[in-house]
Amino acid sequence: MLSRIKWLSFSIELFLAVPIFGNLAGESIPYLLCLISLWHLGVFFISRSDDQPVLGSVLGIIASFLNFFPVIRLIAHAITAIVLIFEIQKAPGME
Repeated sequence: MLSRIKWLSFSIELFLAVPIFGNLAGESIPYLLCLISLWHLGVFFISRSDDQPVLGSVLGIIASFLNFFPVIRLIAHAITAIVLIFEIQKAPGME
């Protein structure tokens, strides 16, 4: 189940890394990214309890709060998506 949650987190981050969608979500719905940070916080606790990597969730929380800087938010979401895909591929039991 954790792999599905991580895949969903990856999908959200990848969606927000695309300039059209990321800028639209960041400028039109700024509180959406606060909800996404809560999502990443939940994934962080689930990952930590299963002894899985948590770096992607931590970066997701940070990326969500970088919402107020247009170019930086896109870069932060892209980096988070890359880290999450590596976590999904490298972690034991995450396929």
